Amino acid sequence: MGVIFGLLAAIFWGLGDFLITRLTRRIGTPHALLRIQLLSLLSWALLLFVLPNEIAPGVSIWAIALLTGICHVVGLGLVYRAFEIGTISLVSPISSGFAIVTALLALAMGERPPALALAGALRLVVGVVLAATSGGSGVEARSKLRGIPEALGSALAFGTMFWLFYFFLEPVLGFLWPLIILKVMASVAATIALRRQPSSVDVESTDGGRAPVDSSFGVWTLAAGAALADTLAWITYIQGMTTSFATVVTALASLFSVITLLLAGLFLRERLARVQWAGVIVILLGVLMVSI
Repeated sequence: MGVIFGLLAAIFWGLGDFLITRLTRRIGTPHALLRIQLLSLLSWALLLFVLPNEIAPGVSIWAIALLTGICHVVGLGLVYRAFEIGTISLVSPISSGFAIVTALLALAMGERPPALALAGALRLVVGVVLAATSGGSGVEARSKLRGIPEALGSALAFGTMFWLFYFFLEPVLGFLWPLIILKVMASVAATIALRRQPSSVDVESTDGGRAPVDSSFGVWTLAAGAALADTLAWITYIQGMTTSFATVVTALASLFSVITLLLAGLFLRERLARVQWAGVIVILLGVLMVSI
């Protein structure tokens, strides 16, 4: 069953990334972030009533929860921005490299990963270098590389978040309360970001001007779909961790970028240079090797 749950988590996270991309390109990062996180928070709050958890005392654990939430907010803001301005089939595999950050932090705590995981870390670095090679020149080359710094930053933030979540929070608080804390902080951060914009009702249009934010039924459908996919991914991933080896479930779930790549190629018609495709493949292999 752990294998099935791991595959389901990959499918849901991959679908969620694709829907996030569609949404951010329609209404911008802050608006998309707020809608998705509010809907996601609602789903976890409902689950809290179904599966109530007791809150553990202690100031230190809540300080760790706050730090985890900050990493979550930073990671979300960067990855949403990467999806908005970058090529999804390029930035999604790079952002999935958060596994190497978690592995390095675990290594610093005294864990000794197998040689295969270390080889995967090196492969991941090589893959990022290849993916960052545009295969073109001038404006076209810079356009293809947009979103890569944000994707790298999100990998760093999410890698730290998962490390804090599974090594410190989940053993003490379970998974419901930490996830609710993360979603509350993300919603608050998105609200602040919107209020600090020159115009909270406008987003940048494709021609560089300002256009009214789309609040149609289609936009809310995308937001609800992304929030539902994220919630289902977390549920299946956590369930998989309780029914099988964590390494197996993580290895399968970390392949969510494959789903995103397939959807981007099918619906967005994105095209990469050959060297960039080579980098994407190396990144995915590196993530898989680190997770095993």
